[in-house]
Amino acid sequence: MPITFMHIADIHLGYQQYGLQERFDDFSRTFLSLVEQAIARQVNFVLLAGDLFEKRTVDPLAMRVAIAGLTQLQEAGIPVLAVEGNHERAYYQEQYSWMDFLDALGYLRLLNPRFAGGVPILEPHGEEGGAYVNLEGGVRVYGLQYYGASIGKAVQGFAAALTRMDHSAVRYTILMLHTGLEGQLEHAGQLKYDDLAPLRERVDYVALGHIHKPYSVADWIYNPGSPETNSIEETAWPERGCLCVEIHPGQQPPHRVDMRPVPRRAFHRFRIAADTLETPHAVYDAVRRLTIREAAYIAQSSRPVVEVTLSGVLSFNRYDLDVSHIEHIVTAAWSPLVTHVRNQTAPAEFALQMEETTSRPELERTIVQELLTRDARFRPAAAAWTAGALDLKRLVLEDSAPEAIIAHVRQLRREIGPWDTDSSSAEA
Repeated sequence: MPITFMHIADIHLGYQQYGLQERFDDFSRTFLSLVEQAIARQVNFVLLAGDLFEKRTVDPLAMRVAIAGLTQLQEAGIPVLAVEGNHERAYYQEQYSWMDFLDALGYLRLLNPRFAGGVPILEPHGEEGGAYVNLEGGVRVYGLQYYGASIGKAVQGFAAALTRMDHSAVRYTILMLHTGLEGQLEHAGQLKYDDLAPLRERVDYVALGHIHKPYSVADWIYNPGSPETNSIEETAWPERGCLCVEIHPGQQPPHRVDMRPVPRRAFHRFRIAADTLETPHAVYDAVRRLTIREAAYIAQSSRPVVEVTLSGVLSFNRYDLDVSHIEHIVTAAWSPLVTHVRNQTAPAEFALQMEETTSRPELERTIVQELLTRDARFRPAAAAWTAGALDLKRLVLEDSAPEAIIAHVRQLRREIGPWDTDSSSAEA
């Protein structure tokens, strides 16, 4: 039988998202579902790559859930090896965290090297902690806790210390860290691939946590992502959960890795372009059409979280749009757990984008035409109205007689056609 393990991270027990008890319960259920999978698959051990908890001051109910799940694994003979994440780290003035507490009680083994004079000391895990654990089958697991911006330096020190370690009886080596990898997510990279590269000959599997996006690099570095949805943006990564790994020493790569989903509450995002919607009522009608069109899709999930984003440039006053009414339409149609409406529209007089090299006449023409295009009354003949408006400006600057100016406006209306002065109040 091959040796197998489960790699999980970023559980965030205790997160009461949106201030709702239901979301607190969702994160608890997700963790217990992972425990059930580990036991059902009879994995040899579980890697927990940081952020078991949402915050340092752990909610008692969250601790109760953690202990319940860890006890089930313990009773099934499945050891849990963990590193400390940034969310659960002890405060700087404190020396003991809740993860240390779980380690002391034997629910998990918390890995991190001891440092002496800035040099990491790689010792086996014991009563006072330690940097690594030896498991059956010649598997060794090292761990580094969250070091923030100092992670590169910590990994360099670890790499130097690793060269002095005896691996003659080790067939498969894992390094577990809680850090982001540069290039995987904007503004979230802390560790560079080049920092890890010197470890390639001595480490078979790099187990990461911290970034909620799942990814893998070079059949060597793996990140499972967050099993539950911590923010609406995470809907961009539907395949998240746990990584189930089968170890095959001597092969290339020396493991087989499969992503396994876990049940989670559905999150749905929709976008409505409001550029062609000439009144607030037209926007409300567009939202109603959305709820009808997507009804079957939404019905597949029980009480989801729904976000509706309004984008584009409005033809009417932005403050005439009642966002709470849109939330009511969505809630009445779908009965979601949470309805969030984001109004990202802009009024017609804003959000012009111009090149720095544009000449003044080109700039003037572009601005006038863009403004007219954003007004539904002038949009069909925006180019003609732009030319007429610029001619009108020229007449004024030339001190033309009022009669000439009025005649010009009348000529424009005859040639182009009148605009609909009632469109701002009409229903689409």
